[in-house]
Amino acid sequence: MHPTAITTTHPPTHQRRLKAIVKRLVIELGYLEHCLTEGHQEAYLETAAAGIDTAIDCLNEHLTD
Repeated sequence: MHPTAITTTHPPTHQRRLKAIVKRLVIELGYLEHCLTEGHQEAYLETAAAGIDTAIDCLNEHLTD
């Protein structure tokens, strides 16, 4: 009789971090698209652009690690 091992697979930390960064980028891009579609004022567009910049910076930092 062989013991049955229960294994769970968890993505490595860097994969979870990358997934979170990409998710944030997609959300920020969706917000920017919404702002452009609704014709929001410049302040909303600047906020959306800043969020995208931050997400891209995080992605670049992750990829250089």
